[in-house]
Amino acid sequence: MARDLRLFYLFRLLATSYLYVPIFMLFMEDRGLSFRERMALGGIYSAVVILVEIPTGVFADRIGRRTSMMAGALTMVASCLLAYQATSFAEFALSESLAAVSMSLCSGADSAYLFDLLAEHGVAHEYGRRESHASAWHLMGSAIAYAGGGALGMIDRGLPYLVTAGVSATAVVVALLLRDDRRQLPAVDARPPAREVLRLWASHMREALGDIRLSGRLAWIIGYSAVVFALLRATVYLYGPYLKARGFDELQIGLVYAGVYVVASLVAHQGHALRQRFGDELLLWGLLATLAASFLLLEAVQGPWVLALLGVQAFANGLYSPLVKPLLNRDIPDSRRRATVLSVESIARRSAMGALAPIAGFYGERYALYLCAAIGLIGFVALAAVQRPATTPRGAPTIE
Repeated sequence: MARDLRLFYLFRLLATSYLYVPIFMLFMEDRGLSFRERMALGGIYSAVVILVEIPTGVFADRIGRRTSMMAGALTMVASCLLAYQATSFAEFALSESLAAVSMSLCSGADSAYLFDLLAEHGVAHEYGRRESHASAWHLMGSAIAYAGGGALGMIDRGLPYLVTAGVSATAVVVALLLRDDRRQLPAVDARPPAREVLRLWASHMREALGDIRLSGRLAWIIGYSAVVFALLRATVYLYGPYLKARGFDELQIGLVYAGVYVVASLVAHQGHALRQRFGDELLLWGLLATLAASFLLLEAVQGPWVLALLGVQAFANGLYSPLVKPLLNRDIPDSRRRATVLSVESIARRSAMGALAPIAGFYGERYALYLCAAIGLIGFVALAAVQRPATTPRGAPTIE
């Protein structure tokens, strides 16, 4: 198991090390896209995720989580190569669509792979701690990638896409070295016809949706995840133009991104310990409240206060996955549908981002920050008005 854990952490580090993130909004601007068009691409990305998330989750459950992870990393290679040469909105839309498919193939499948790997060795109770470590690896990889992407962007804003393609190709190799988790498939002659396969997949989806419908706690945490994720994802689109408007060059923007993700990585590494010390409920509400407040203040501050508020958002980013994923996995009743249920959760949060991105583009760069603050505050009130999940109290052991 130790070898597979090390490889899994390395995959998490490599598979989402997107060097182009600090400069992609500036790169698209160079290629002639307006702010509204660039934000519309965020909506397209989310729409594609929504379309393919459940099918890719079923694919991961039935064909293998490792296979899904490999396919996701390989699709990212294609997305980056297409974006590098793109000059029109349509080409960027296709690149974003491929990136969305890549994310969907990995999202849920990697968490399910980790949970089942631990369960197979009788240590499923370690999932919360292991997920914290995996999130830390992912965020640290992002920090390193963003610093490198900013530096490369000073030379040529297209170079980060090419290097990201190479990093993703390396992630494919790492996934190939992981333990094969595929179930025993019947011989080719014994496999059911395509119509029967589709019926089985549709039944699998219905059962996963039924699991969510019957669990109030699971439905609540999916709603919470949707609100927080939309705000965190919005920062990916807003930081570049925001920092550029305040005089930061590409290298400085990359270093700011890197600093934000170093902080997030350190927080993620301590995510399990923070849950034990403060309890889930305080962290859930505190994360959302401070995130909304930080967006409200960003447009009004200058100088060091900008970095301080970005630090607040970095803390939220680091805590999000180690806090939400264990709560989700704890309440999934049947591991055979785990990746599919996690895909449904991804659809919910991507739907929230898909709605936010084009609206933010319509209002423009300045008012986008206020829009995020309003969504955070409204989400806080709405979530407080409905039944909350049973969470781990302060000082209690976490057993996910």
